[in-house]
Amino acid sequence: MRLQLSSRAALLSLCIAILSINQAAAAPESPARVCFNACQTALAPLLFDDMLWNQTRLNKTCHSARGLSSLYLCLDVYCMPEARSAGLGPLNKTCQESAFTAIPPFDVISNYTREDRDRLRRVELEEAKKPHTWNEVVLPSEAYFGVWWDTLDSVAYVNYWHYHYGASMIIFWAVVVAIGVVSHVVSAVSNSQLMKPSPSRPSGAFSSFSSWFTGTFTLPATSLTLVAFLLVNIVFSVIGYRIVPVNLYFDTKFRQVLRYGSDRTGIISFANFPLIWLFGMRNNVLMWLTGWDFGTYNNFHRWVARIATVQAIIHSVGYSMLVTAEGGWSGYLYWYTYMFWWTGVLATIFMSLLLLFSFYWIRRQQYELFLIIHIVLSIIVLVTMFLHVSIFDGEYDLLFWIPLFIWFSDRLLRTLRIVAFNPYFWNTRASASYNPSSNIVRLAVPCASSVYKPQPGTYYYLHVLNGPRCWESHPFTVAAVLDPANQTSTKLLGEQVPLLEPGEPDPSSTDTLETQSLLDASDPSSMTFLILLVDGPYGHTQPFHLFTTVVFVVGGSGIVVPLSYLQALTTSSVVPRSVQIHWAVREPQFALDVLQTDVGDALGSPNLSVKIYLTQYTHDSLADFPSQVTLQSGRIDAPSVIASALESADSESLAVVACGPAQMADAARKTVAGMKRNGATGIEYFEEKFEW
Repeated sequence: MRLQLSSRAALLSLCIAILSINQAAAAPESPARVCFNACQTALAPLLFDDMLWNQTRLNKTCHSARGLSSLYLCLDVYCMPEARSAGLGPLNKTCQESAFTAIPPFDVISNYTREDRDRLRRVELEEAKKPHTWNEVVLPSEAYFGVWWDTLDSVAYVNYWHYHYGASMIIFWAVVVAIGVVSHVVSAVSNSQLMKPSPSRPSGAFSSFSSWFTGTFTLPATSLTLVAFLLVNIVFSVIGYRIVPVNLYFDTKFRQVLRYGSDRTGIISFANFPLIWLFGMRNNVLMWLTGWDFGTYNNFHRWVARIATVQAIIHSVGYSMLVTAEGGWSGYLYWYTYMFWWTGVLATIFMSLLLLFSFYWIRRQQYELFLIIHIVLSIIVLVTMFLHVSIFDGEYDLLFWIPLFIWFSDRLLRTLRIVAFNPYFWNTRASASYNPSSNIVRLAVPCASSVYKPQPGTYYYLHVLNGPRCWESHPFTVAAVLDPANQTSTKLLGEQVPLLEPGEPDPSSTDTLETQSLLDASDPSSMTFLILLVDGPYGHTQPFHLFTTVVFVVGGSGIVVPLSYLQALTTSSVVPRSVQIHWAVREPQFALDVLQTDVGDALGSPNLSVKIYLTQYTHDSLADFPSQVTLQSGRIDAPSVIASALESADSESLAVVACGPAQMADAARKTVAGMKRNGATGIEYFEEKFEW
């Protein structure tokens, strides 16, 4: 993600999300409708002597002259005229459909004088609870009506904000993505200015805006966005409640808080489901719109899922406490006779297991096991949630169908990518080699039939069809596009092959073990032919060639990033004046193997300089390094490297590219931001990540 997004995007999205929610919101429910409901609910327990005994309670009301007169008089005494149209129309429709009768017009009570109304019997709350047959028209007392008004008004208010705060999750990310799209457009326009024939750095309006935007804020935009999202979830989970002294649904303030809070967290948790599925897919249209990489959205995916899981746990614990307080342990167990209850419990349990099995260590050491568990549990969670909300007659079903649609769409697009790379996808034959001393697997994959020409910075997911675990996928990054005839870096119009390297070589990783098992580790020069299923390309290419100076600050396997762009930055018709690679690496043999095999003749390019920082080495291990490479012990001093590059750029454009440990990337980012604050222009920061 480029620094142009900036941490301000997160704060701005938070403010806009909150303001848009509050400004778009009208009253939770009209006072007229609440007043009608209060009258109807207050009179509902009363049994009048003209009711039909063999009918439902609603049908009894439709046929009861005394019951309807009592309702009309309650509306006339306690409510504004709008309450009549708000409630009597729907009531009349219901009576016609269910009881096959129309209710009388409101003017049937026109013969009641003020004195008549004053003499009407006022029913109190305690009277309404007792079994009694009423042989007269009555009114709920002012206190009894007021209690129902407070109860229904508070419930309507809270329910209104339940839905709006749930919808705010989508609005929040819509704002974030909108900022990302604008930032992407600004970036594209700013980069286009680099192509203008000017002896100095770009100085247009877009570049000025970019300089101010990126120089003012130094914290990672991803982190600030997630902090803002966490705050939105916390705030919206604890506000928007109306607690009343007497609530006829929940008799104590504690139960009101417990019920409302449990409902709110459950709704917001489920509202996050479409976001979780969208952010976790390889084929995410938002990547194209914003230019952000898979690692950024994968980070969003993980944190939205974590927040949703915590909310689901709060929802489940809250409801468990509520029913236990009302019915004890036996009452709690009774609820398990309802499908919606036990499926909700299962959904929370499996969401918690998903969280447990998604820790970094498990993803790192047992990725394929993690992936299988992740897919299976995700399906179970989605199905159990669908059954859990089935009692709402489809009100929340969209939150089930959207993730399902996203998942199937992603699988369809993966299939199309596979076919686009090679219509005969079952017969893609690649040559592979493995060097155990550097722990690198290299693949040469023919791509003449590919619809998409392999580009720097992109990556592919590979399935080894003739391997023991053909269902596993392994991410490989494009390191170069080569001429198969002489293996030079010259690009030809004929058949070409991309050289692919793993994003993170690790002997314990299943991403390399699968391929290693097919290769001859005793002979690094030996080649093995693999049959691959190629899914890609993914990612995007950055316009580094437009800058006068490009500085790569990388650590370990982050060297794949400059390798991917090396051919374009040294042999194309338009190349930077200076390309600097600063690489921190622990194992000298790893560095030497990359230099000899992957960098090769590019070391002789007049615009390329390579400096390697070794943290573990012996003097004997340095003997074979090419003379064009500068060696230094210790770590990279990112501020010093970037300051020197900016001075050498001589007021022209400079791209700083970081890929490595978080501490290294943070130092590079803060350095660039500090320079922008001090007036430096024409300098841009890029951060590449390897997160699968």
